[in-house]
Amino acid sequence: MANKPPAPPPSLPGGLRSIIPKAAPVTRTVAPEASAPAQAPAPVAKPRPKAAPPRGGIPQLIPGSEVERYVIEARLGAGRMSTTYRARHTILDTLHALTLPNEANKSLHRWLINGAKTQASLHHGTVVGVTDVVDHNGIPGIVFEHVDGPTLEDFIASHQLDENGVDAIAGGIIDAVAWLHRNGVVHRNLKPRNIVIDLGGDNAVPRITDFTLAKVMGKEGRRKKARVFGTASYMSPEQTVNSNDVDNRSDLWALGALLYLLATKRTAFPDGEDVFERVREGRYQPLMQLLPNAPMRWVEAIDAALTIDLDERVPTAEELGDLWFADVTSITKMSSRIAPVGQVTLVFTDVQGSTRIWENSPETARFSLKAHDAVMRASIGRHGGYEVKTEGDAFMVAFAHPAQALDFCLDVQRNLHEHPWSDELLELPEACEEGAFRGMRVRMGIHTGEPEVRPHNNMVDYFGPMVNRAARIAHAGHGGQVLISRESWDLLDGKNTEPVIERVLGQFLLRGLSGTQEILQVLPAALSDRTFPPVRAEPAS
Repeated sequence: MANKPPAPPPSLPGGLRSIIPKAAPVTRTVAPEASAPAQAPAPVAKPRPKAAPPRGGIPQLIPGSEVERYVIEARLGAGRMSTTYRARHTILDTLHALTLPNEANKSLHRWLINGAKTQASLHHGTVVGVTDVVDHNGIPGIVFEHVDGPTLEDFIASHQLDENGVDAIAGGIIDAVAWLHRNGVVHRNLKPRNIVIDLGGDNAVPRITDFTLAKVMGKEGRRKKARVFGTASYMSPEQTVNSNDVDNRSDLWALGALLYLLATKRTAFPDGEDVFERVREGRYQPLMQLLPNAPMRWVEAIDAALTIDLDERVPTAEELGDLWFADVTSITKMSSRIAPVGQVTLVFTDVQGSTRIWENSPETARFSLKAHDAVMRASIGRHGGYEVKTEGDAFMVAFAHPAQALDFCLDVQRNLHEHPWSDELLELPEACEEGAFRGMRVRMGIHTGEPEVRPHNNMVDYFGPMVNRAARIAHAGHGGQVLISRESWDLLDGKNTEPVIERVLGQFLLRGLSGTQEILQVLPAALSDRTFPPVRAEPAS
């Protein structure tokens, strides 16, 4: 086993230095995930949004805030190092993702800018484009093209992929890495959160992002001092010793770990105090133990990538692709939007009190509802939902399994509660901070059955008694409440991933429907203190 990496040099920014192993390996990532900025002044004609609570010492941006040429529509994600927002160009009316660091740390800012320069130079459909850099009160912001889709991590968690589906996504990732290497770039932080599955076209397309740690071969001189950075579960053995001197073969190790996750839904080298030791020894559970019927070509490809000896490891992404697709005559594309059929779980949602919010403050309502829509659609993508239609602020979403639907509802409730809403919205009775309530209050109803399916304008719509029942269940709830039918609850089978607190509410008569319906209330564990009036349905005698 290789020696432990040396201590970090004093030149590293604090946010990066903390992940380098000293006495024992540490497993945190250095790549920006998403966290906060400060508020920009709004145009004179509009009321200036008030700042949201700070994150990492810098106030968060609220819907309607402006950063140079961009107006903030919603917060998409918040992490330890940075925050990412959905932003719209005020002149071109184009959507973008805007990432701002949480710290006023110039060394960290240089890393982010250098990564953005590398990413901006890579014009290819397999790379998320960097389109602009902005200055927000002395904090640099990186502007990316908007990608309609989840990270690979969320995509894998929310989809049950067959062999063709795994091959379709694997082929896209392998092609993306091969293109980077042909253009002299070593990413050094390939991981599930740094690959986005673009669902904006006809087919699902993996695209690589976050080049903060990337190395451009031939442009980086050899450093005297060794440094270690990356995400431990996806770092190659040599990267755990000195990340400066790695080449494209280090990315191929990470690619092997990604393919293992894609095939098994499990991490080859899970986080833990001994993760570096396991990586350096190449110690992971063989694929065939988890998937006895896995194609042998998958096994051989992963083994070739996760080889400790650099001289024995597969040397190029193209050759890894040849191993993965050995004897495969054609690769099937994966459709980006697949409407579930047969047994389907439907979710209906709407915002309680939205009419009064519009009447009290149209400007606040406009920005807040855009944020609501963005939060909803981001969660739909994360949990594999199919957006059937919207009407005003109401959504109808279909899922293949009730566990996906439940995770979606809990995710939405939590993210709406944590969103940086404006003081103007929070001053309204319909959205005020009260107990476990804060911001837009959305009621949601879940029901499972077999609806009639009808194609409509290249989309799919659902009809029939099951759809009516799902809508009635949602209508019986209150803002911030999630109601689920007994039918859906009994089908979960422990497959939901979000911690949930459930409560049986009883049997009810739903307006216009025959028979009774047993309804349960479910809430995220973090919001279990929420209380509601009785549901808006007649109890069955």
